Amino acid sequence: MTKKQYKHIFFDLDHTLWDFDKNSAEVLQELYIRHQLAERGGFMADAFVQTFHEVNEHLWSLYSVGKLDSKHLRKKRFGMIFSRLGAEASALPETLADEYLQLCPTKPHVLPYTFEILDYLKSRYVLHIVTNGFDDVQAIKMNSAGLTGYFVEIITSNRSGYKKPHRKIFDFAVEIIRASREDCIMIGDNLEADIAGAKNAGLDHIFFNHKRLQHNEQVTYEINCLSQLITIL
Repeated sequence: MTKKQYKHIFFDLDHTLWDFDKNSAEVLQELYIRHQLAERGGFMADAFVQTFHEVNEHLWSLYSVGKLDSKHLRKKRFGMIFSRLGAEASALPETLADEYLQLCPTKPHVLPYTFEILDYLKSRYVLHIVTNGFDDVQAIKMNSAGLTGYFVEIITSNRSGYKKPHRKIFDFAVEIIRASREDCIMIGDNLEADIAGAKNAGLDHIFFNHKRLQHNEQVTYEINCLSQLITIL
């Protein structure tokens, strides 16, 4: 296949470069021990981590379509987790949500081949981030993981005023970098936020399907490891 000549690459951050699952699980395990949640809540650490990811994914899906704001996402998350785990509301430490938000962005783990592929791409393309993450944590994540120097523009939902998959966050990104859509491609792990959003904005896209999800979506390209980007870009 002949490689199409792009000039700009938009990357999603969480789950695409920054390993949200690994970083989050590490923090949750630390908080589980720190707050003695086995005694306070009566649940196991693995159940705590698993339930966090289930609740968090649900709340973020609501946030992405405008049914929940960032304040309520952060406020409701751990209460819902404790409720699902059958723990009393009184067992929830008052500082747990704030501690999680403070610690999680400081974790450095990235997906396999992140730095190898970014080193390869940086000399060939102009790289940017397009993320629904909050301004107050994305910069910390990128600094902690050593990602900051690779990217020119960091386009967040706060900065643009729109959240993926709304096409206007992508329109904003293209306008900010003063490029044509034909010169840009979006890379992300989420079929709705990243891929459907890029489609709606008329952008080519690469579905990073590292969890090997079954789907029927028509995509420009699909990979399951970042190292495979070399065959496309």
